[in-house]
Amino acid sequence: MSISPELALAAAAAIGDKALQEQTKELLELRRQLAESRKVEITGSGGRPVYARGQFEDGEYRDRDEGGSSTTATTSSLIPLFYTSRSWWDVQLTICEENDHISLINLQHLEIRLGGIVYATTSKDEVNGNDVIISEDNNHRPPESSRNVKIPIQSGGGCRNATLTLDISDMPEPPWKMLKSAISYNQNENNLDELIDVFDIMSSSRQLPQRLPHQVADIVSISFDTNSVWTMLLCLMERRKPT
Repeated sequence: MSISPELALAAAAAIGDKALQEQTKELLELRRQLAESRKVEITGSGGRPVYARGQFEDGEYRDRDEGGSSTTATTSSLIPLFYTSRSWWDVQLTICEENDHISLINLQHLEIRLGGIVYATTSKDEVNGNDVIISEDNNHRPPESSRNVKIPIQSGGGCRNATLTLDISDMPEPPWKMLKSAISYNQNENNLDELIDVFDIMSSSRQLPQRLPHQVADIVSISFDTNSVWTMLLCLMERRKPT
């Protein structure tokens, strides 16, 4: 029968065993640090507020993104290489009740934190707005459909790649159609100089945030490029091996 560190600490305190108390406190601290190292958070600048949380170890492996029938790109050849040339580790996130929505104007001020450390941000320097894609789950209509927007992020000179998925299901139809048209244009345009920065349309103060000041987005998930987090994945796989 195993005894929890908390119970061991209480027992050590009751019998006055200081050595056991110190050892148990160290064990509890190590356990806390281990849990922190696997924590995934989406926050505002400087780590506050925290919009969504998840656990890295609860993620699932996904081979190269083929798009799927629900995306606006009907064939995988239209999906940007950012998605199709990589394998991904998908982590579902839970919205924090105290900060349950993100306004569009704050989309460019998010931090993706892994183990408490900033892994990447949604600043314009790190988001490739030309490669934003969207999908909608029409099985939920009516009265509400799922409209997911995937934000491609390349941080550290492309060493830390991620995809942040947002749900903006309550966006009015006209601006949603505008986003779809812009993405469709990018997927069929070969001249890179003519591509539209869709993320700028979504988050710049002179674009949709000005037209839709009360529009919000919900964070659904974060996908990490497996090459970027390979060391963590190896450690996780070692833990899952049967003893």
